[in-house]
Amino acid sequence: MPQSPAHPPRAPGRRAGTAPIVSSLTNATFGLWFPFFRWLVLRLPPEWVARLAAATAERAIWGREPVREAILANHAALLGLPAWRREVEESALAMLGHHSRAWIDLLRFSAQPPTDLEAVVPTRVGTGHLLAARDAGRGAILLTAHVGNFEIGGFFLGELGLKVAVVYLPDPSPVVERDRMAARDRLGIRSLSMTSELSAVKILRSLDEGCFVAIQGDRDYARTGRLLPFLGRNVSFPVGPFRIAAASGVPLLPVFVLREKDGTYRTVVEAPIHVRASPRGQRDEAEKAAMIEFVSILERTVRENREQWYMFSRFWEPPV
Repeated sequence: MPQSPAHPPRAPGRRAGTAPIVSSLTNATFGLWFPFFRWLVLRLPPEWVARLAAATAERAIWGREPVREAILANHAALLGLPAWRREVEESALAMLGHHSRAWIDLLRFSAQPPTDLEAVVPTRVGTGHLLAARDAGRGAILLTAHVGNFEIGGFFLGELGLKVAVVYLPDPSPVVERDRMAARDRLGIRSLSMTSELSAVKILRSLDEGCFVAIQGDRDYARTGRLLPFLGRNVSFPVGPFRIAAASGVPLLPVFVLREKDGTYRTVVEAPIHVRASPRGQRDEAEKAAMIEFVSILERTVRENREQWYMFSRFWEPPV
């Protein structure tokens, strides 16, 4: 699922040079160039827009030292190499390119939905798990993360006749947030903003209505999560999705929408994870076991698709 780095950042220099100038101009004019970028996406070939993004937005991200160092640290952990190694920088820069293409595809397809969905998402793994949950009539939690382009999956889910809702935190940029909301509306996806104590009530109500509710399961914004090992370090993961699954009795389905080398997408739906309602002490153990299972799937997915792991802060530090 594409995200905008908190406060659109700085630049591929592939370490310096004119990068600070490009970065400053890009940041200062963000409210103007993002709508212009959207306008270009609808009028130029995606490859041309990607080249423009590489020279502007990607340079802006890479040029902001704290963001660049965080990205390098994440990819160093993925590769098991020091952050200064060339392979780490190449992996990080490739991620920026995929991030641009994720935004290009989201803006393009949400404005002009594809008439041939099979051409966009030709490979679909584990669709039977979705159909089984749909036929049970109780909905499910689609547990995803900041890897791949989940919102593109809205086309695929709609084709299956699923009602979909997305739980989200508003983007720091009002411009980006407006576009993302509009894209969801055009895809027929319900937006559930995590901005109040009633958020869990909204999620449970949507599940009762048979919705498939997509939740990010990798960032503990509430800072009330559980520490689990990930890439060799302990990271706090959110417990909310698992407690909601226990309370509602619906399955958790790990779901990822991954971009292939030829520009098409592959949907991957993993086997359902259940959190069995039981006495308090046993439920805690069931919750922990379910979280460990998901984190294991997430680590495997990120390792296999590191260039689509859209993480712009150090993953093992609390998100802000």
